[in-house]
Amino acid sequence: MRKRPAGVAVAGIAMGAALVIAAAPSAFAAQAITVSNANADGSITAHADLVSLADATSGISFECETAGGVNASDSTGTIPSGSHTAPADVGDLNVSFNNCAGPLGAVTATPSEQPYDLTIESFDAATGVSTGYVGPVNVHVSMLGCEFDVIGNAPGRYDNNTGVLTVTPDVALPSGVAPLEPVNISGCLGFVNPGDELTYEGDYQLTSPATPITISSP
Repeated sequence: MRKRPAGVAVAGIAMGAALVIAAAPSAFAAQAITVSNANADGSITAHADLVSLADATSGISFECETAGGVNASDSTGTIPSGSHTAPADVGDLNVSFNNCAGPLGAVTATPSEQPYDLTIESFDAATGVSTGYVGPVNVHVSMLGCEFDVIGNAPGRYDNNTGVLTVTPDVALPSGVAPLEPVNISGCLGFVNPGDELTYEGDYQLTSPATPITISSP
């Protein structure tokens, strides 16, 4: 994870990964949706080539990048086929991170309390895009002279057409759903402080099932 200019929102941690996670404004009415996964057991795998956790308050970021044949972030989980009424928890995900760095050098990002829930808030039949969020997550970030935990929920969108789950702060979390924040901070030289706003970004490409999982309206 490299240092980026202040205000740059990130591309990814995990917290990540696969399929339908997303978030939308809280005023959505209940919506019937159907999830279709070609894998009979509901399993999924996905990966991202670049993920980033940023402190939007201080302007620093931590990134993981694919290198040496090792993915920046891998995700596995289960998103079974079935019918739901959104907002709905449609599955769960596990995530891992590799090749990470930040302003103080090499970074280790270790998720705990997995798997994380995948919630769909709404589906747009015109575009094939679902919005929602994944979480609550809990990831321990450590580097030379700095440690903290990331907790909260990461918003994003899933596109039926591409099979890509985009984790991005561009999607609003519903009212009452806690955003990402740093806790248990030790050291960090003011790079990360209590109450700072954290953002997380990454494009997770589904690799299994071989065809994209689809969300639809009956």
